[in-house]
Amino acid sequence: MATWSAGLDALIHDRSLVHLGLFLAALIDATGLPFPGRALLVAAGATMATGWMDVATMTLAAALGAIVGDHVWYAAGRLGAGDRITALYCRLSLASGRCQQRARSRFERFGPLAIVIGRFVAGVRFVAAPLAGGGAISYPRYLLYEIVGALVWSGALIVLGYALGAPGRALMARYGSGPILVILTALALAPLVIVLARLLRRRRHGPAAASSTRLVSRG
Repeated sequence: MATWSAGLDALIHDRSLVHLGLFLAALIDATGLPFPGRALLVAAGATMATGWMDVATMTLAAALGAIVGDHVWYAAGRLGAGDRITALYCRLSLASGRCQQRARSRFERFGPLAIVIGRFVAGVRFVAAPLAGGGAISYPRYLLYEIVGALVWSGALIVLGYALGAPGRALMARYGSGPILVILTALALAPLVIVLARLLRRRRHGPAAASSTRLVSRG
């Protein structure tokens, strides 16, 4: 048991694996699947960052994952599948019938800033990239706002965890990786609550339906 625990501690403290884990967490979070990506970034900052250099490298790893994930959606928009992708996301995420209309109105209201704001608002985040790819804005502008949004999002979450994580780091130093496993298990179960809430909302407003309305190019 002691050997297993020591091995797990070594894995957790392996910086390359931590960075890979953050990259994958942000990448999966960008897909729109019920996944506690944000909570995992906060937890990582609270328990695994030992200084500001760790905060910086962890932020870059998570931001890269978010950018790669969003580019899949952007590419779908470029291929003319923006509306279909948005409708598919609304259905798979168990969103209500107002999902597409609400997301589109927010994009039209904020323009390119919706890409940055969308990193913090799920209802905007998962449709901003395909709508941008569909011609709402040019790619250079999209990439600029995407990089800024990903860095601000990942940095804010990891810095928050680092700033509030002294008790977590002390707990890990004293008891090893056991408490971390408990935290990660709890975070893994969190999406079940999200799914339940969305099922209730969908029951109230009806399922999301496809929309043929398209945005006018902003250049």
